[in-house]
Amino acid sequence: MPLTDVPVIDLAAPRATVVAQLAQAAADPGFFQVVNSGLDAARMADTLASAAAFFACDPAVKRAVSRTLENPFGYYDRELTKNLRDRKEIFDFAPGEDTPWPAEMPGLRPALTVFAAECHSLALRLTALLCEGLGQAPDSILQQLAPDHSSFLRLNHYPVHDLLAGQGVPPGPLGISPHTDAGVLTVLLQDSVAGLQMQQNGAWVDVAPVADALTINIGDMLQVAANDRYRAPLHRVRASEGESRLSIAYFLNPGYHALIEPLPGLLSTASPPCYRSIPWQEFRGLRALGDFGDYGEEVQISHYRCDGPTAVTAAESA
Repeated sequence: MPLTDVPVIDLAAPRATVVAQLAQAAADPGFFQVVNSGLDAARMADTLASAAAFFACDPAVKRAVSRTLENPFGYYDRELTKNLRDRKEIFDFAPGEDTPWPAEMPGLRPALTVFAAECHSLALRLTALLCEGLGQAPDSILQQLAPDHSSFLRLNHYPVHDLLAGQGVPPGPLGISPHTDAGVLTVLLQDSVAGLQMQQNGAWVDVAPVADALTINIGDMLQVAANDRYRAPLHRVRASEGESRLSIAYFLNPGYHALIEPLPGLLSTASPPCYRSIPWQEFRGLRALGDFGDYGEEVQISHYRCDGPTAVTAAESA
Protein backbone atom coordinates (compact mmCIF):
# COMPACT_ATOMS: atom_id res chain seq x y z
CA MET A 1 0.00 0.00 0.00
CA PRO A 2 1.25 3.56 -0.63
CA LEU A 3 2.16 5.55 2.44
CA THR A 4 0.84 8.93 3.51
CA ASP A 5 3.20 11.83 3.80
CA VAL A 6 2.63 12.08 7.55
CA PRO A 7 5.02 14.47 9.32
CA VAL A 8 7.10 13.13 12.20
CA ILE A 9 7.44 15.96 14.73
CA ASP A 10 10.11 16.01 17.44
CA LEU A 11 8.52 17.53 20.53
CA ALA A 12 12.01 18.19 21.95
CA ALA A 13 12.66 20.78 19.20
CA PRO A 14 12.40 24.53 19.97
CA ARG A 15 8.84 25.51 20.87
CA ALA A 16 8.36 27.88 17.91
CA THR A 17 9.43 25.12 15.52
CA VAL A 18 7.06 22.61 17.13
CA VAL A 19 4.12 25.06 17.04
CA ALA A 20 4.66 25.81 13.36
CA GLN A 21 5.03 22.13 12.41
CA LEU A 22 1.96 21.09 14.39
CA ALA A 23 -0.18 23.84 12.85
CA GLN A 24 0.88 22.87 9.34
CA ALA A 25 0.22 19.17 9.95
CA ALA A 26 -3.15 19.86 11.62
CA ALA A 27 -4.27 21.84 8.59
CA ASP A 28 -3.18 19.13 6.17
CA PRO A 29 -3.24 16.13 6.37
CA GLY A 30 -4.72 16.23 9.90
CA PHE A 31 -2.45 13.34 10.95
CA PHE A 32 1.06 13.55 12.37
CA GLN A 33 3.41 11.42 14.45
CA VAL A 34 5.32 12.64 17.50
CA VAL A 35 8.58 11.48 19.01
CA ASN A 36 10.15 12.52 22.33
CA SER A 37 6.61 12.77 23.64
CA GLY A 38 7.52 12.05 27.25
CA LEU A 39 5.82 8.65 27.23
CA ASP A 40 8.24 5.90 28.15
CA ALA A 41 8.87 3.34 25.37
CA ALA A 42 8.92 0.46 27.85
CA ARG A 43 5.54 1.52 29.26
CA MET A 44 4.06 1.69 25.78
CA ALA A 45 5.31 -1.82 25.04
CA ASP A 46 3.99 -3.13 28.37
CA THR A 47 0.56 -1.57 27.75
CA LEU A 48 0.34 -3.20 24.32
CA ALA A 49 1.28 -6.50 25.99
CA SER A 50 -1.54 -6.04 28.52
CA ALA A 51 -3.97 -5.41 25.68
CA ALA A 52 -2.79 -8.54 23.88
CA ALA A 53 -3.21 -10.61 27.04
CA PHE A 54 -6.77 -9.36 27.52
CA PHE A 55 -7.85 -10.13 23.96
CA ALA A 56 -6.25 -13.58 24.25
CA CYS A 57 -8.63 -14.43 27.12
CA ASP A 58 -11.48 -16.88 26.68
CA PRO A 59 -14.49 -15.23 25.00
CA ALA A 60 -16.58 -15.86 28.12
CA VAL A 61 -14.09 -13.83 30.21
CA LYS A 62 -14.28 -10.90 27.81
CA ARG A 63 -18.04 -10.96 27.41
CA ALA A 64 -18.46 -10.98 31.20
CA VAL A 65 -17.24 -7.36 31.12
CA SER A 66 -19.27 -6.27 28.08
CA ARG A 67 -20.60 -2.76 27.57
CA THR A 68 -24.32 -2.08 27.42
CA LEU A 69 -26.50 0.59 25.89
CA GLU A 70 -26.63 2.27 29.31
CA ASN A 71 -22.90 1.88 30.09
CA PRO A 72 -20.56 2.46 27.10
CA PHE A 73 -17.45 1.14 28.88
CA GLY A 74 -16.04 -2.37 28.82
CA TYR A 75 -15.74 -5.03 26.12
CA TYR A 76 -17.58 -5.06 22.78
CA ASP A 77 -17.20 -7.19 19.66
CA ARG A 78 -19.99 -5.89 17.43
CA GLU A 79 -19.43 -2.14 17.17
CA LEU A 80 -20.78 -0.32 14.13
CA THR A 81 -19.18 2.48 12.14
CA LYS A 82 -21.45 4.16 9.59
CA ASN A 83 -23.94 1.31 10.26
CA LEU A 84 -21.46 -1.44 9.28
CA ARG A 85 -20.10 -3.94 11.82
CA ASP A 86 -16.38 -3.49 12.31
CA ARG A 87 -14.00 -6.46 12.05
CA LYS A 88 -12.56 -5.87 15.51
CA GLU A 89 -13.07 -6.20 19.25
CA ILE A 90 -12.52 -3.40 21.75
CA PHE A 91 -12.26 -2.59 25.44
CA ASP A 92 -13.10 0.97 26.56
CA PHE A 93 -11.97 2.50 29.85
CA ALA A 94 -12.56 5.98 31.26
CA PRO A 95 -11.13 7.16 34.60
CA GLY A 96 -13.94 7.90 37.02
CA GLU A 97 -16.53 5.94 35.05
CA ASP A 98 -18.08 2.56 35.89
CA THR A 99 -15.83 0.32 33.81
CA PRO A 100 -16.23 -3.45 34.42
CA TRP A 101 -12.90 -5.25 34.88
CA PRO A 102 -11.98 -8.92 34.32
CA ALA A 103 -11.22 -10.62 37.64
CA GLU A 104 -8.77 -12.87 35.79
CA MET A 105 -6.51 -9.87 35.00
CA PRO A 106 -6.04 -7.81 38.19
CA GLY A 107 -3.16 -5.88 36.65
CA LEU A 108 -5.16 -4.53 33.72
CA ARG A 109 -6.83 -1.66 35.57
CA PRO A 110 -3.65 -0.15 37.09
CA ALA A 111 -1.78 -0.51 33.77
CA LEU A 112 -4.49 1.30 31.80
CA THR A 113 -5.00 3.94 34.49
CA VAL A 114 -1.36 5.00 34.36
CA PHE A 115 -1.18 4.93 30.58
CA ALA A 116 -4.41 6.94 30.21
CA ALA A 117 -3.07 9.62 32.58
CA GLU A 118 0.14 9.93 30.54
CA CYS A 119 -1.82 10.15 27.28
CA HIS A 120 -4.09 12.81 28.78
CA SER A 121 -1.14 14.99 29.77
CA LEU A 122 0.33 14.69 26.29
CA ALA A 123 -3.02 15.43 24.63
CA LEU A 124 -3.49 18.61 26.69
CA ARG A 125 0.05 19.72 25.83
CA LEU A 126 -0.57 19.19 22.12
CA THR A 127 -3.91 21.00 22.30
CA ALA A 128 -2.26 24.05 23.87
CA LEU A 129 0.43 24.08 21.17
CA LEU A 130 -2.20 23.74 18.44
CA CYS A 131 -4.07 26.73 19.88
CA GLU A 132 -0.85 28.73 19.64
CA GLY A 133 -0.60 27.61 16.03
CA LEU A 134 -3.94 29.33 15.41
CA GLY A 135 -2.59 32.53 16.95
CA GLN A 136 -4.79 32.02 20.01
CA ALA A 137 -4.00 31.71 23.71
CA PRO A 138 -2.76 28.23 24.66
CA ASP A 139 -5.73 27.70 26.98
CA SER A 140 -8.37 28.75 24.43
CA ILE A 141 -9.76 25.21 24.15
CA LEU A 142 -8.41 23.80 27.41
CA GLN A 143 -11.19 25.51 29.37
CA GLN A 144 -13.58 23.03 27.72
CA LEU A 145 -11.39 20.14 28.93
CA ALA A 146 -10.76 21.04 32.56
CA PRO A 147 -11.54 20.32 35.24
CA ASP A 148 -14.16 18.03 33.66
CA HIS A 149 -13.66 16.00 30.51
CA SER A 150 -15.11 12.84 28.97
CA SER A 151 -11.92 11.38 27.51
CA PHE A 152 -11.43 7.62 27.34
CA LEU A 153 -8.93 4.93 26.40
CA ARG A 154 -9.74 2.20 23.88
CA LEU A 155 -7.95 -1.09 23.27
CA ASN A 156 -8.43 -2.32 19.70
CA HIS A 157 -7.82 -5.81 18.36
CA TYR A 158 -8.22 -6.60 14.66
CA PRO A 159 -8.23 -10.41 14.35
CA VAL A 160 -7.52 -12.26 11.12
CA HIS A 161 -10.78 -14.24 11.35
CA ASP A 162 -14.22 -12.84 12.13
CA LEU A 163 -14.93 -13.55 15.81
CA LEU A 164 -18.69 -13.65 15.15
CA ALA A 165 -18.70 -15.68 11.93
CA GLY A 166 -22.19 -17.08 11.38
CA GLN A 167 -23.64 -15.08 14.27
CA GLY A 168 -26.04 -12.21 13.71
CA VAL A 169 -25.16 -9.31 11.41
CA PRO A 170 -22.27 -10.08 9.03
CA PRO A 171 -19.29 -7.73 9.24
CA GLY A 172 -18.44 -4.98 6.85
CA PRO A 173 -15.35 -5.32 4.66
CA LEU A 174 -13.05 -3.29 6.94
CA GLY A 175 -11.57 -3.29 10.41
CA ILE A 176 -13.23 0.11 10.87
CA SER A 177 -15.26 1.86 8.19
CA PRO A 178 -14.34 5.42 7.10
CA HIS A 179 -15.01 8.01 9.82
CA THR A 180 -13.67 11.05 11.62
CA ASP A 181 -13.07 11.07 15.38
CA ALA A 182 -15.69 12.96 17.36
CA GLY A 183 -13.54 14.63 20.01
CA VAL A 184 -10.67 17.13 20.16
CA LEU A 185 -7.76 14.92 19.18
CA THR A 186 -6.68 11.28 19.33
CA VAL A 187 -3.41 9.84 20.63
CA LEU A 188 -2.80 6.43 19.04
CA LEU A 189 -0.26 3.78 19.96
CA GLN A 190 0.12 1.30 17.10
CA ASP A 191 1.88 -2.04 17.13
CA SER A 192 4.21 -2.85 14.22
CA VAL A 193 1.43 -4.05 11.88
CA ALA A 194 0.16 -1.51 9.35
CA GLY A 195 -3.58 -1.14 8.83
CA LEU A 196 -4.57 2.45 9.61
CA GLN A 197 -5.36 4.41 6.45
CA MET A 198 -6.37 7.95 5.68
CA GLN A 199 -7.95 9.42 2.59
CA GLN A 200 -5.50 11.57 0.64
CA ASN A 201 -6.07 13.00 -2.83
CA GLY A 202 -8.99 10.65 -3.35
CA ALA A 203 -7.04 7.50 -2.46
CA TRP A 204 -6.71 5.39 0.69
CA VAL A 205 -3.09 5.31 1.87
CA ASP A 206 -1.40 3.71 4.88
CA VAL A 207 -0.40 5.66 7.99
CA ALA A 208 2.45 3.31 8.82
CA PRO A 209 3.60 2.79 12.43
CA VAL A 210 6.88 4.50 13.34
CA ALA A 211 8.99 2.94 16.10
CA ASP A 212 8.71 4.79 19.45
CA ALA A 213 6.29 7.32 17.93
CA LEU A 214 2.66 8.07 18.70
CA THR A 215 0.20 8.80 15.91
CA ILE A 216 -2.00 11.87 16.41
CA ASN A 217 -5.06 12.98 14.48
CA ILE A 218 -7.34 15.99 14.73
CA GLY A 219 -10.93 15.39 15.87
CA ASP A 220 -14.24 16.99 14.91
CA MET A 221 -14.40 19.33 17.91
CA LEU A 222 -11.00 20.82 17.16
CA GLN A 223 -12.01 21.33 13.53
CA VAL A 224 -15.07 23.22 14.77
CA ALA A 225 -13.06 25.31 17.27
CA ALA A 226 -10.50 26.10 14.56
CA ASN A 227 -13.33 27.12 12.20
CA ASP A 228 -12.01 24.69 9.56
CA ARG A 229 -8.38 25.90 9.76
CA TYR A 230 -7.57 22.45 11.14
CA ARG A 231 -9.31 19.39 9.77
CA ALA A 232 -10.41 16.06 11.16
CA PRO A 233 -9.15 13.55 8.59
CA LEU A 234 -11.33 10.80 7.21
CA HIS A 235 -9.68 7.50 8.10
CA ARG A 236 -10.34 3.77 8.27
CA VAL A 237 -8.63 0.50 9.23
CA ARG A 238 -8.08 -2.34 6.78
CA ALA A 239 -9.33 -5.78 7.72
CA SER A 240 -6.44 -7.90 9.01
CA GLU A 241 -5.05 -10.42 6.57
CA GLY A 242 -2.43 -12.93 7.64
CA GLU A 243 -1.54 -11.09 10.85
CA SER A 244 -3.71 -9.60 13.59
CA ARG A 245 -3.22 -6.00 14.70
CA LEU A 246 -3.36 -4.15 18.04
CA SER A 247 -3.68 -0.45 18.79
CA ILE A 248 -4.53 1.70 21.80
CA ALA A 249 -6.31 5.01 21.27
CA TYR A 250 -6.80 7.83 23.77
CA PHE A 251 -9.64 10.14 22.76
CA LEU A 252 -9.36 13.63 24.26
CA ASN A 253 -12.95 14.78 24.70
CA PRO A 254 -14.60 17.88 26.21
CA GLY A 255 -16.62 17.90 29.42
CA TYR A 256 -20.18 16.72 28.95
CA HIS A 257 -21.57 20.22 29.53
CA ALA A 258 -19.19 21.88 27.07
CA LEU A 259 -20.53 23.93 24.19
CA ILE A 260 -18.12 23.77 21.26
CA GLU A 261 -18.06 26.61 18.77
CA PRO A 262 -15.50 28.45 16.62
CA LEU A 263 -13.01 30.41 18.72
CA PRO A 264 -14.03 34.10 18.79
CA GLY A 265 -10.49 35.22 17.97
CA LEU A 266 -10.70 33.47 14.60
CA LEU A 267 -13.92 35.20 13.52
CA SER A 268 -14.38 38.38 11.53
CA THR A 269 -16.58 39.80 8.83
CA ALA A 270 -14.33 38.14 6.30
CA SER A 271 -14.20 34.88 8.29
CA PRO A 272 -17.68 34.18 9.70
CA PRO A 273 -18.36 31.08 11.79
CA CYS A 274 -18.62 27.85 9.80
CA TYR A 275 -20.54 26.06 12.59
CA ARG A 276 -23.35 26.62 15.02
CA SER A 277 -22.67 25.83 18.67
CA ILE A 278 -22.44 22.07 19.32
CA PRO A 279 -23.54 20.71 22.72
CA TRP A 280 -20.91 18.03 23.30
CA GLN A 281 -23.15 15.81 25.41
CA GLU A 282 -25.74 15.69 22.63
CA PHE A 283 -23.17 15.10 19.90
CA ARG A 284 -21.28 12.44 21.85
CA GLY A 285 -24.51 10.70 22.84
CA LEU A 286 -25.73 10.49 19.26
CA ARG A 287 -22.36 9.25 18.01
CA ALA A 288 -22.16 6.61 20.75
CA LEU A 289 -25.68 5.46 19.89
CA GLY A 290 -24.60 4.94 16.30
CA ASP A 291 -21.58 2.92 17.45
CA PHE A 292 -23.69 0.59 19.59
CA GLY A 293 -26.38 -0.19 17.04
CA ASP A 294 -28.03 0.87 13.79
CA TYR A 295 -30.26 3.76 14.80
CA GLY A 296 -30.28 5.53 11.45
CA GLU A 297 -27.97 8.20 10.06
CA GLU A 298 -24.90 8.81 12.24
CA VAL A 299 -24.52 12.42 13.40
CA GLN A 300 -21.64 14.44 11.88
CA ILE A 301 -20.39 17.99 12.36
CA SER A 302 -21.80 18.72 8.90
CA HIS A 303 -25.23 18.66 10.60
CA TYR A 304 -24.12 21.75 12.56
CA ARG A 305 -22.64 23.76 9.70
CA CYS A 306 -24.16 27.21 9.41
CA ASP A 307 -25.16 26.40 5.83
CA GLY A 308 -25.91 22.72 6.46
CA PRO A 309 -28.82 20.50 7.57
CA THR A 310 -30.12 20.63 11.11
CA ALA A 311 -28.75 18.01 13.51
CA VAL A 312 -31.00 15.19 14.67
CA THR A 313 -31.63 15.50 18.39
CA ALA A 314 -31.25 12.67 20.86
CA ALA A 315 -35.00 12.63 21.44
CA GLU A 316 -35.74 12.36 17.72
CA SER A 317 -33.35 9.41 17.31
CA ALA A 318 -34.65 7.41 20.27
